[in-house]
Amino acid sequence: MITEGFELIREIVASGGTKYTAGLIDRSRYEALVDLGWLRPIRMNKNDIAYVATEQGIAAAD
Repeated sequence: MITEGFELIREIVASGGTKYTAGLIDRSRYEALVDLGWLRPIRMNKNDIAYVATEQGIAAAD
């Protein structure tokens, strides 16, 4: 899981540091990075969440 987490945070940081998720999808891989302190969720509306890389997440992506 940690290896996948590093890959995912690197992808998010490389694409500008934000990942927008829409609809009723499985967000468990993003929530795992929230638990690590690498992403911060921002609820956009009832079904959509944007995840923003934190300073810790940016450092982990290096």
